[in-house]
Amino acid sequence: MSAPDNLQLLAKFRFALMDMDGVLYRGNTALPGLVELFAFLEKNRIGYLLLTNNASMSAQDYSQKLLKMGVKVDAEKIITSSFATAQYLKQIAPEGGGIYVVGMEALRRALFGLSDSSGPFYFDDKNPRFVVQGADFNLVYATLKRACLLIRAGARFIATNGDPAFPSEEGLLPGAGSISALLQTATGQKPFVIGKPEPTMYKLALEMLGATLQETVMIGDNLITDIEGARRMGIPSILLLTGVTSAEDIAQDPGAADFVFSGLPELIASWQGAL
Repeated sequence: MSAPDNLQLLAKFRFALMDMDGVLYRGNTALPGLVELFAFLEKNRIGYLLLTNNASMSAQDYSQKLLKMGVKVDAEKIITSSFATAQYLKQIAPEGGGIYVVGMEALRRALFGLSDSSGPFYFDDKNPRFVVQGADFNLVYATLKRACLLIRAGARFIATNGDPAFPSEEGLLPGAGSISALLQTATGQKPFVIGKPEPTMYKLALEMLGATLQETVMIGDNLITDIEGARRMGIPSILLLTGVTSAEDIAQDPGAADFVFSGLPELIASWQGAL
């Protein structure tokens, strides 16, 4: 837990960036304090966006998931690494171009909309400008082979996130970062990574909120992605011990996050007390 004399600093935050899995819920189970958190944010007019490295689900999917847990969050308040990747591509290549995709339908829809051939970006497995790769739960060797050849031929390699594994009911499973590692080994090309802890998603979120670094806080459960990314950007951070990070992990690196709370109820009580 954070030291009591530091808690008054919570009052300066007018915007919050929040991870989801391990912060708001675990799998399909809401964590204690979920509904109360959003009521607190709305009551105190604290702007927020939800940030996730997961590229296999859309913002609409997450909005529906939270609604089933009793919280209404518009899709526009959710930034997935798929969405962030699409925004990045529009920025660096406004004229568009061909993209070869290694990933799920949510990634394809973020890049192309409802059609692979409409809009400035389109699916291209012959001579694309970019190879964009995320998690692919239906991955086959032919897809990897084509991606490898296209990257070697000069297509720019972009990865939605670098997470090597993700949690499931069965345990940790290969994530997008594992596929990136395979392609990097096969091609000798390191991908440009969009998701946390890299800066692209944070910069996009700050721009969307119209927020400054000093008045924004990142709330996460992962030291390697959420908290490390905030540290690199100069954004203060709150670590919750309801996800992948334990009290033992924090004991080994006590200065990693600016604030540490055991869960949402403790965070809400302390934040409210500081206002």
